Amino acid sequence: AKMVTGREIASVQELKDEGFTDIIVAIGAWAHGRKALKYGDEYDALEFLEKVKAAPGSIDLGTDVVVIGGGNTAMDACRTAIRLGAKDVFVVYRRTRNEMPADDIEIVEAEEEGVKFKFLCAPDETSGADGRVAGMRLQVMELGEPDERGRRRPVPVEGRFEEIRLDSVIAAIGQKNDPDGFADLPQTKWGTIAADVCNFATAIPGVF
Repeated sequence: AKMVTGREIASVQELKDEGFTDIIVAIGAWAHGRKALKYGDEYDALEFLEKVKAAPGSIDLGTDVVVIGGGNTAMDACRTAIRLGAKDVFVVYRRTRNEMPADDIEIVEAEEEGVKFKFLCAPDETSGADGRVAGMRLQVMELGEPDERGRRRPVPVEGRFEEIRLDSVIAAIGQKNDPDGFADLPQTKWGTIAADVCNFATAIPGVF
């Protein structure tokens, strides 16, 4: 095998034209996800982790931090917030622990570090001033019928809310592929490369 680094490609077809018959695309999902809040500043989880890696002393989260999401990136963010000195770090997730996509060991270790979890809750309204969030109202949820991916869909419980104060919000509610160099590969509505669920074949023959 030969490894080539420091090279950018304009399209997957470029590699096909060079004679490669089979191509496996494993680029990950490193583009920032969507915003979690209708009002107020928030950190994108990937942006937050990148800043901490580059200059950990440059970020002041305050004492109360809310991380929105239930994947491994959310676990990285909440554990990092604890290590930066936040007193109370809450993970807000709209389903239950059983539905969390994060690895179980990540959840267990987050709990051991002091992270608190608010399951079956979703951000509803935020309060604050000058663009900064100081509080959040959480909509209490319950699990309804399964969605298109087989997970039970969270639905709001009418009239049930919780209030939580906070200094910072970190959103970890999805990441997308960076399409540069891969625009010729169709994407799903979730921003991932569309591929057959059985053999991982894409729309271009020989590309997986």
